[in-house]
Amino acid sequence: MTPNPIPQTRIYDSVGGDITNPATAANQDDIIANQINSNQKTQLVGVDYEAGKSGIDAVTEVLETIDYAHHEIHSGSHYYIQGYIELNDTDTFYMKLVTPDTPTWSHFIFDVKSTGICSTTLDEEATGGMTGGASITPINNNRNSVNTSGMILTGGVTVCTSYTTRLEDDKWGADGFKQTIGGGSSRTDELILKQGTVYCRGFVSGANNNIIQFKASWYEHESRN
Repeated sequence: MTPNPIPQTRIYDSVGGDITNPATAANQDDIIANQINSNQKTQLVGVDYEAGKSGIDAVTEVLETIDYAHHEIHSGSHYYIQGYIELNDTDTFYMKLVTPDTPTWSHFIFDVKSTGICSTTLDEEATGGMTGGASITPINNNRNSVNTSGMILTGGVTVCTSYTTRLEDDKWGADGFKQTIGGGSSRTDELILKQGTVYCRGFVSGANNNIIQFKASWYEHESRN
């Protein structure tokens, strides 16, 4: 029986920039290749930790990582808006969001809180109405970056007259003993908003002197797949 050929593993030498075969390399003491039953196993030994390069803490040997959204903050592609409004019972407030018609998509999460009863909606492909209001400028989380968001936001518009999909419909709070009880809603699993699309966020107060806090945050990332 003819033995199966042993596959060759080639490793890039980041120091010298050469491609080496660990099975025949002169530095086999540092790069050990074990070949068993036609399967080649490569073990690297003598790894040195380099501050800022290895991703491993040199003291504790703990792997140091950040999540992707945090990475986008450092790259200057993460934005937010944050504020509050005070509404009386049955008062409404609407916000228009328009995403850029490009492959750079907005990965969107939000957090809403109020001191009294409140309901909120988020409508996709909203049309009609949404007039007036004032422009809201998104803030870059990385204060050293000059990047600006491609999203256009307008607060205090009139209600939209129609929409295709209602993505969010939530309500919280109650009437307590001589006072109103608030609550909140948040989305921690992001929405990847459609490009070139109009969204309408609505708030309806169910109490007087109702303070409604709202924060939206997102990063903008070009879709490659």
